[in-house]
Amino acid sequence: MRSDGGASTRVIFLGGLGEIGRNMIAIETRNDILVIDAGLSFPTDEMLGVDLVLPDFSYISERAEKCVGVVLTHGHEDHVGALSWFLKSVDVPVYGTALTLGMARKRLDEASQEADMIQISAPGTTEIGDFRCRFLAVSHSIPDAISVAVDTVDGRILYTGDFKLDEAPIDGRLTDIEGFRALGAEGVDLMLSDSTNAETPGRTPSESLVGNGLRDIFSKAGGRIIVACFASNLHRVQQVCEAAEATDRHVAFVGRSMVNNVDVGRDLGHIRVHPSTVVDIEDLDQLPLSKTVVVSTGSQGEPFSALSLIAAGEHKFVDVGPGDTVILSASPIPGNESAVHRVINGLYKAGADVYHGGSSPVHVSGHAASEELAELLALVRPRYFTPVHGEFRQLALHRNIAESVGVSSDVINIVEDGDVLELHDGRVRRGESVRAGMVLVDGLGVGDVGPVVLRDRRVLAGDGILVCVITIDSHTGELIAGPDLISRGFVFEEGSRALLDEAADRVAEALDLLEDEHATEWAVLKKTCRRALGEFVWQSTRRRPMLLPIVIEV
Repeated sequence: MRSDGGASTRVIFLGGLGEIGRNMIAIETRNDILVIDAGLSFPTDEMLGVDLVLPDFSYISERAEKCVGVVLTHGHEDHVGALSWFLKSVDVPVYGTALTLGMARKRLDEASQEADMIQISAPGTTEIGDFRCRFLAVSHSIPDAISVAVDTVDGRILYTGDFKLDEAPIDGRLTDIEGFRALGAEGVDLMLSDSTNAETPGRTPSESLVGNGLRDIFSKAGGRIIVACFASNLHRVQQVCEAAEATDRHVAFVGRSMVNNVDVGRDLGHIRVHPSTVVDIEDLDQLPLSKTVVVSTGSQGEPFSALSLIAAGEHKFVDVGPGDTVILSASPIPGNESAVHRVINGLYKAGADVYHGGSSPVHVSGHAASEELAELLALVRPRYFTPVHGEFRQLALHRNIAESVGVSSDVINIVEDGDVLELHDGRVRRGESVRAGMVLVDGLGVGDVGPVVLRDRRVLAGDGILVCVITIDSHTGELIAGPDLISRGFVFEEGSRALLDEAADRVAEALDLLEDEHATEWAVLKKTCRRALGEFVWQSTRRRPMLLPIVIEV
């Protein structure tokens, strides 16, 4: 397909560049916009009080009338988790495979969000506005994952999504190597490829190896077995069920997202387990410990997840003790290591035997390692290449891999969120950047927590707050009552009364000088309180709590 000489096709990167998660791109022609994936990420330790992090898709919502659809490559949160928020501002059809749509629909139902769901298959093709999309099956840690090749008037774009070249997937669904080979023969103008495991040498082990590790542990375990994994990793859940049935154990699922995803997986045949094997979590205590397996959320140490509650002894239905076995069948997402270690420590304190990916073969990645990335690049032979999905070091290493198989360095672009690549007559160049970044979700608030609020939260967490309350005569400015100091997270009031009394005296002295001038403006009074209090506290403690003057007029 060739351009008519008009505007270029633009590839707009809205998330997933320089970070893990929040994957979202848009492809824009003169008439239409197609979105691929709408993922979220989880907050870092510095994002105090934040629940979720979304991509800033305001560029799309401001052009909602041009958007013709969203294509989802698979059902992981980092690719579909932001969908309900996106659809609130951009009402468009959602395209995905059966499992991906089933899992997405559960999330949308929880958010009371309607959507027109259109099922696709791989291999398969469909026309979406200006775009002709071809779908290829890929192996990943979740069934029904796809890659998307998008034909536009200006050329072909291949978006691999998350993939690996698993030669023995447990569902028998291989990555469509011949489909990629055919695309390469026809010509791919721009390839966007998953970089998550670019720094891992060799090849990613097959998912089937985990089943062997699980069966070995199950055969030796005496008490209850608890397995924690991602709720969307249905391949892993299937292997746990198989290991349970092989050792004559019953399985209970814990955690809302786990229960929802397993329901969808069983309905579509991705979870194959005898009905008598599965028991409700409420009935677990009616069975001997040695006959039970609990499949739980919480592999990332999330504070209120099922596994965290179990480790703390606070779960309503499941406890853990000596003789029990806990398997963490997932690797920590970067930034979650300390939370995962906290949970592991709690499990050891409870007396459990703990297995995790660092010590046992109970987890493999769902992402292609360096040799697989090189193999796919050699198959496709793209004219231009851009690594996506990863932190900067992973993107840079993926660039090196591409160069090692003959991709010229001058056709490789490393991009960041907000960057734009323009495709015109099969050639790629950088375009003008757009607004992009993070939108923070705190409770029901979306976007109302930003850098200033996070800065204040960090100050409060680090040095606390010191409130100074004064009461003045509104006419004369005379100090009638106070200063009264209230400490929260700064010093313990009962043990630091002398310090607080001296601080109050310093504020009173500063206010006496204002009183002589009959100053009654709130701004002046607050500034005086803050300056006097701040100088004294810093000189006395070398700390800078948040200072909050409160002026009451009578």
